[in-house]
Amino acid sequence: MRTCLSRIVGPLAGLLFFANLSAAQDAVNAPTATEEVANSDLKESTDPTILTRRVWFETEWNKFRDGSSVFEETLGTLWAWRVSADQDFAVRLKVPFKFRVGSDDPAISDIGGFGDMKIAAGTAIRLAKDFRIGGGLDLEMPTGRHELSDNFWRIQEFVALAWDITPWLTFSPSAEYNQSFAEEGSTQPAHFLESFIPFTFILPQKWAIAVGYENKADFENDNYVTNRAKVLVAKELENVPLSFVLSAKRDFDSGEKEFQVNFAITYFFR
Repeated sequence: MRTCLSRIVGPLAGLLFFANLSAAQDAVNAPTATEEVANSDLKESTDPTILTRRVWFETEWNKFRDGSSVFEETLGTLWAWRVSADQDFAVRLKVPFKFRVGSDDPAISDIGGFGDMKIAAGTAIRLAKDFRIGGGLDLEMPTGRHELSDNFWRIQEFVALAWDITPWLTFSPSAEYNQSFAEEGSTQPAHFLESFIPFTFILPQKWAIAVGYENKADFENDNYVTNRAKVLVAKELENVPLSFVLSAKRDFDSGEKEFQVNFAITYFFR
């Protein structure tokens, strides 16, 4: 089933992705409501209510205490439409490639391959000039190689709000409820809730920094809660709709992971 699914979904993902690129070149529609939010490009990494048409390439490095590292290279695209003067709708596609290297255990070999694809749809509503809410659904599909896949179908419901406290400070908490509904082989079910509480500071010269607290409540593991801190730095070029984002996370609790680092390059369609 996995092989057949990969053969079907892989080409479909490519067609969807390049269709978005082609459509972007000919787009003549008015900008979405959230694109009109001040400094929206610099906020999109920490504010799920910002739905701007974009494509990105992201590298994620997870370092574990057993000496291993997992690198995930993700090609993503988000396409948004204006539903009304104060509401947007968007679809998002993520296509990952994963690599596992460096384990201290000789029985665990280095490996690389296609990861689990994710497709999402959601909406954002601007309730006031400085206040927005949003929500949607995300579907993860077990399209990756067994050793690199989560090996289940998972649905995620997410909600978010954003408050522009000042033109240079945004508070944008969000939550994601995740539950698998079909597992492959002996894979254990997944059932957890994640919360994100970031503050984003807009700086001169199109720079931004964000600091935040995150947690994860694992309902399949005696409701164990993992707490972590995150810091982010973003920079947008002056004359090109291109941004660079570097972030780092570290758990407060002892666990398998030492830290996580992400670097993303994003191009925004105008």
